[in-house]
Amino acid sequence: MMPFSVLHISDLHRSPQDPISNEELISALVSDRDRYTREDPAIPAPEAIVVSGDIIRGVGLGAAGYEAALASQYEVAAAFLDELVRRFLGGDRSRVVIVPGNHDVDWNTAFAAMTPVEEKDIPPNLEDALFRESSEFRWNWKTRTLYRITDPALYERRLAAFWQFFHSFYDGVPGLLKVQVGADANLFSLCDGRIGVAGFNSCHGNDCFERRGMVRKEAVARSHLELSDTGALFDLRMGVWHHSIDGPPHRTDYMDVDVVRGMIGRGFRVGLYGHQHRTQVAPHQVWLPDRERMAVVSAGSLCAGPRDLPTGTYRQYNILEIAPDFLSVRVHVREMSVANLFSRGTFPEFGGASVAELDWEPLRNPVGGRVNIGLRRRRAAIEEAEGLFKTGLSASAVAVLRPLDLPPGSYERDLFLNAAVAAVDWPAVLAVTNPPRSIQELVQRVDACTRTDDFGGALASLDNFSAPLGMPPPLEAELRQRVAVIQGIKQ
Repeated sequence: MMPFSVLHISDLHRSPQDPISNEELISALVSDRDRYTREDPAIPAPEAIVVSGDIIRGVGLGAAGYEAALASQYEVAAAFLDELVRRFLGGDRSRVVIVPGNHDVDWNTAFAAMTPVEEKDIPPNLEDALFRESSEFRWNWKTRTLYRITDPALYERRLAAFWQFFHSFYDGVPGLLKVQVGADANLFSLCDGRIGVAGFNSCHGNDCFERRGMVRKEAVARSHLELSDTGALFDLRMGVWHHSIDGPPHRTDYMDVDVVRGMIGRGFRVGLYGHQHRTQVAPHQVWLPDRERMAVVSAGSLCAGPRDLPTGTYRQYNILEIAPDFLSVRVHVREMSVANLFSRGTFPEFGGASVAELDWEPLRNPVGGRVNIGLRRRRAAIEEAEGLFKTGLSASAVAVLRPLDLPPGSYERDLFLNAAVAAVDWPAVLAVTNPPRSIQELVQRVDACTRTDDFGGALASLDNFSAPLGMPPPLEAELRQRVAVIQGIKQ
């Protein structure tokens, strides 16, 4: 099995005024894919796309015609993502995860929901009022004015333009777990159901005066429960959000790392985000009581302007290779350094390497044993197929078992063949019994050949396998006679 490859982009900052057009950007990404799929070692072409926020550039506070400006920026972003998904995923939007970022917050709508607080109404303990979670107070340092959110319904509409874009992107797309406009967390399924993804809104309480990020702890808990309630057996759980989880002492625009620890304790093993405009990888861990670890990966900005990029940093994106056993990830940083083209980038913290690898501990059961998700999934498939076969839905049982390895002598192999015979699916019988591993399988193969008028194949199967498998001569003679009779009738 090959690694599962993910294109991780962030901080698109799309707008009609961006110095790099959609066409230039798509061309740069496509030409880079052509390069990295031929590099040594080659990087697999992406099978999914994660967009970790800041879809547009945004509009400043007090800008005239801000609603029309936001709409035009999302038009550019939508056109970019449409083309990207078409060229990288064959148009399959179910394999795209999108979350909002702080640039997607409409400052003008947020400000319209606030009212200045008169001096007599200022809370006696202003510091506590300002910094408590979900505070309705905001402080404007520029004017030294205290504001209060007095229209909560209007305030909640500060992401309305983003959610309209979001709805348009996913409307009518099949195969989504739970995608709802305005949700604190949306759920996605990747890699044929083996990866469960929670896409978090880290802009709770974020506005023109409050720059910090926040993923509500209830959202993490709810996403954990809802992923479990799907009944899917995920080999890997992944979280996606926008804001960075650490920053310098005088910055306030990052989110509490304790939220990430809550994700780790609930089985999330990969976290993807953006916001800081540079690629970074780090393991985060929590003791509960054994060490549980999460690979946390930041993507650089795909399209930020020179003023927004950290010193010495170029535009970047990541390619993630998730190992077939879902216990490690290899992160490749790609960097735009020459003529608006991407190539290998560097991780300064890894001595200038372009690749970083992180791993994590497998999930454990209550007694400390490793949870074998693959075995659980196999057992669940066998149980489902057994139930379908017993209720007469033999073709459905064949479809459930078809992806499984069917070792000789196993119950699931016998179940598959019996269901295929009942469903008159002779090609399936012939595929599994090539070669036959038992006398019963040889009988089924001869029958399938006869039913498909391959009388020579039926006789050749008896010639080649009856003696090695120890078939009793009377049974072999009976089968040969049956083949001859049916062949004679058909002729």
